Amino acid sequence: MARAFFRGRGDRDGTGRAGRSPLQVATEVQSAVFRIARLTITATLSFVLALAILPPGGPKPLLSPLTALLVVQFSVYQTIRASILRVGAVTSGVLVAVMAASTIGFSWWTLGLTILAALVIGHVLRLREHVLEAPISAMLIFALGAASETGATTRVLETLIGAATGLAATLLVPSVRVRPAEEAVEDITERLRALIEEIADGLRGEPADGQAARWQDDAERLAREIGRIDRELNAAEESVRLNPRTRARRLIDAGVALRNALETIEHFTLSLRGLTRSLADDERFGERGRLMTDPDLRRELGDALSGVAASIAAYGRLARSDLARDARPFLAEHDLETRVDIARERRARLTRRLHERAAAGDLWPLYGEVSMDIDRLIENLRVEHRARAREHWRRHRGASRHLPARPVRVVQQAGHQLRKAAESAAESAAAAAERHAGETGVPQHRRPRRRRDGGGQLSE
Repeated sequence: MARAFFRGRGDRDGTGRAGRSPLQVATEVQSAVFRIARLTITATLSFVLALAILPPGGPKPLLSPLTALLVVQFSVYQTIRASILRVGAVTSGVLVAVMAASTIGFSWWTLGLTILAALVIGHVLRLREHVLEAPISAMLIFALGAASETGATTRVLETLIGAATGLAATLLVPSVRVRPAEEAVEDITERLRALIEEIADGLRGEPADGQAARWQDDAERLAREIGRIDRELNAAEESVRLNPRTRARRLIDAGVALRNALETIEHFTLSLRGLTRSLADDERFGERGRLMTDPDLRRELGDALSGVAASIAAYGRLARSDLARDARPFLAEHDLETRVDIARERRARLTRRLHERAAAGDLWPLYGEVSMDIDRLIENLRVEHRARAREHWRRHRGASRHLPARPVRVVQQAGHQLRKAAESAAESAAAAAERHAGETGVPQHRRPRRRRDGGGQLSE
């Protein structure tokens, strides 16, 4: 496996967790210690409040701390949502139990009807993951023998106290989970840089058996990481939604900024997959290959990819420098622009060399595919794209500004369409290469047979 996959997160440029205060780590990364402490304190306080508010002499108000444990989430928005759903589930279950006990009494078939009614009401009210709490609350009312107005009111009050305590705890100590998403974007850009630099070093060195196939496998593996990063971005967006912290208000753009970076990285990764697939197809021709066996072309392509590696690293720094609404990332933009210009110059040298070989009778479809993939890699990283996107998201204000979710399936569908286009182009290049091999007299048994494997890619 390539060394690009053995690097840890947050330990490459001194910006990892060791460089931040314990409070930042606890509140942003949701460490186990912070979460356990908050849940314990919140549940205990809700029990104490229930003892103080509810009339004495009744059963211990254990439903209050239970509700507090269930409603406390990592974000203010999720906690409010969980509180509403929890109160709705408990109230509906209690009402169903009271009505059943007061009209038809309790028996096995009454219990079944009560559970059925509570589940139906829960689905009608769209209680989602809290739907089972409605029949549970109804059964607890039967178990406590409190199927009366007083018992039902006490249970609802306990639930309200627990929900209010959980919401208060979340508002007092809200989490901002932008840092994990930021680190995820940083991690994927660093791994891309390491992989591209490894490809560049390999091309400038001596050829090795199967190296292009390994590069293709590594690029495929990185492309599959997009779904994980998308989940981190969803958490980041939720954490700043309705968050009262000053830092959260400054980072209200962070989610959409990181998502824009993720989309750019996704397109970049798909182009990288197309490039490695072209190199792997050329490698399968062995001595009849055009790129992997030509020292001059290998060196020129390696130089161009080295410029691309520096550009993706600079883009990763830019993507983390403009998260705050008042950020002005002039230095990061200048650095990226410089790196992209260098990559363009090296790409131009490579293109001239490829045209020279094509004019001399060499195979142009493969050269054209490689040149197009390099162009796409560089085009994705242009400063103008990021600056235009930043101007767009900063113009939006108000409640509608809050970061709509982008499900993983949307990412996968977009990626699937781009992959189909890239695979079609790669298949055409490989077919042309096979025809050229036939014209130059390569025996039939030595020609690579093209087929599609289960992942849709070309293989022998």
